[in-house]
Amino acid sequence: MPEVVEKKSSFKKTVRDEVKSERLGDLLRKDGQITKFQLDEALAAQKKSGGRLGQTLISLGFIDEETIINFLSRQLNFPIAHISEMQVSEDVVKLVPYETSKEHFVFPINITNGTLTIATSDPTNNRAIEDIQMKTKLSIKVSLSTEKEIVTAYKKYYKISDEEFNSFLKKSGGEVEEKVILEEVDDFGSLVSEVTEEIDIEKDEGEAVKEAFGAGDAPIIKLVNGIMTKAIKLGVSDIHIEPFEKIFYVRYRLDGALYKSMSLPLQIKNAIISRIKIMANLNIAERRVPQDGRIKLKLGKTKSIDFRVSVLPTLWGESIVMRILNPESLMLDFKKLGFSEDTLKKFNKAIERPQGMIVITGPTGSGKTNTLYSAINKLNDPSVKILTAEDPVEFNFAGINQVLVRNEVGMTYAAALKAFLRQDPEIILVGETRDMETAEICIKAAMTGHLVFTTLHTNDTPSTIGRLIDIGIPSYLVAAAVNLILAQRLLRRICTNCKEPVATLDKEELIEIGFPENEIASLQGKIMHGKGCPKCNGTGYKGRVGVYEVMEITEAVQKAIVSHVPEDHLRKIAIKEGMITLRMDALNKVREGISTIEQVIENTVMAKEALPAYLLNPDELTFENGDLIIKEGNTDKNFYQLLQGQLIISKNEKVISEITQPGEYFGEMSALTNEPRSATVRAKGKSIVKVFPGEKLKETIENYPDISLRIIHSLIRRINETDRRLTQ
Repeated sequence: MPEVVEKKSSFKKTVRDEVKSERLGDLLRKDGQITKFQLDEALAAQKKSGGRLGQTLISLGFIDEETIINFLSRQLNFPIAHISEMQVSEDVVKLVPYETSKEHFVFPINITNGTLTIATSDPTNNRAIEDIQMKTKLSIKVSLSTEKEIVTAYKKYYKISDEEFNSFLKKSGGEVEEKVILEEVDDFGSLVSEVTEEIDIEKDEGEAVKEAFGAGDAPIIKLVNGIMTKAIKLGVSDIHIEPFEKIFYVRYRLDGALYKSMSLPLQIKNAIISRIKIMANLNIAERRVPQDGRIKLKLGKTKSIDFRVSVLPTLWGESIVMRILNPESLMLDFKKLGFSEDTLKKFNKAIERPQGMIVITGPTGSGKTNTLYSAINKLNDPSVKILTAEDPVEFNFAGINQVLVRNEVGMTYAAALKAFLRQDPEIILVGETRDMETAEICIKAAMTGHLVFTTLHTNDTPSTIGRLIDIGIPSYLVAAAVNLILAQRLLRRICTNCKEPVATLDKEELIEIGFPENEIASLQGKIMHGKGCPKCNGTGYKGRVGVYEVMEITEAVQKAIVSHVPEDHLRKIAIKEGMITLRMDALNKVREGISTIEQVIENTVMAKEALPAYLLNPDELTFENGDLIIKEGNTDKNFYQLLQGQLIISKNEKVISEITQPGEYFGEMSALTNEPRSATVRAKGKSIVKVFPGEKLKETIENYPDISLRIIHSLIRRINETDRRLTQ
């Protein structure tokens, strides 16, 4: 017994000397592996989640497990154990019961001359190692191993269940692998028949539906696998499994359109839903709240596909949507995505700049993620560091550091961005800009030497400018930081197997959707449609193609942004600078025989009525300090808008107000009252103003509410400023 005590004391001294009484976080911070900010954030997240610090650092994307293990091995002189390459004796495994190993997250791997070697991912946890020494009454030697290797050893040697194994992996941030290797299904109808032929359909509507199968029954497993493999084979993007009062639907979304694939009896509803929830590692007993999960499956021996699973409680049961994340469906060729030569030239010019912000916009399902991935894949190079914050991470790229946003542990987009700026990246991708904090950091990064990609949910490029300003970003910062905005939609492609010219064209319809009248005659025989064939399931469409609207932030567009011009005015200026609108690009796809008139109408809209020339392209005048713009007593009627600089307003040679904000209107009172000028306006420093005809002011106020509102706001501000000065 004294010998054991002596060994224990010796062990305690050795480990504590090596660790120097410091915890893992402090060691990593002092070595420069993580920053103090990252450690503090991880400790706060650990406090909320109750997990281990090392795994919290990994889940937040601050470090990877291999780096931690290699660092600890080097720093503390512990060897690394690759358990998967070992054959551990059953006698050794029995020395440490599963409950003890599980409690301390260790695994016994060897015993030599009375010394037990254990593998752990955290050798700084002295209490755990001392407890094992006390229970085994053996000297302890420590080796390092990853958490995934330890969990895999639990499954192999302790024979833990699949559920517990997956639970361990989920806690440690590993991928939960479904053990079934799916085989492709040739006769899908037989799978449905195999299930339904054993069911007696209830005829009494008032009687409760009886369950015919459980989630683990072979027919249900085969049917669910069949639903998934059929979807993969067809190239489906989403699977919808939906219960209603008397029927159970499976629907597929193919090329953006949703269609019913099959109807199933209610008697197997719960079994199918439970089967999918088990595969996604979700709580099958919880049916009251939404749940999200992920399934990783193998089709055949080499093809690996992920499914993102969303479960939603509805009136008639749980509805499931599975988004298929098939690497083979990811198109990274801009030309195949639908980029025209001109659009691609502008886009490449913007993304090849060393800094600035690229904003991709469009509704959900418009292909924004694919465009972003194509861009960073093009820029991916060993000499460039790229960091992404995504929710979720849909596809993985070698050489790119991808971070999963997890709001529940404090890993928000804003938190990720703050950390990114300390990671010395050249390129940053932010999955979505949702709030002012995220937008501010994106703008800051774009103006301090980083190229930033992000997305917004807006309808077109001009409205994106308005959204950024509404979020709280000053217009001058938006104009300075943004390089380019790209809006996009997806149109269905005409099936190449059954494509044919449209026999009769409706001239009025073509003009209404945007074709010039003088072009109509030349379109005969060029506008195509699909008549339907087996290859496209009779739809006339197969695949999708993007349409794009690219707004380059040129000098003219910058001036318009700073001046807070209305969206339709900004659009007209951008078109003048060379922008092709979504509708224009969609019409080009019709001209090229790629898509149909119906798709153009369904997915794009005509731009609002353009502003008249006197508002769209007014004269711009430049004044030097002290120059006279408006003279008190004159009878001219023009009104103005400040573009740059500052102005002083005086009456009887006394200053009564100033105009300092770009975009403010002034000089409108004479046009409204038809009286001489009541004050003098001079430039304060170099100033630039736009000049509008006074006889058009009433028309402007009546027909263009956005501009009239700005004129009124400017007038009210000046009146308040004058009152303030006169009462001082």
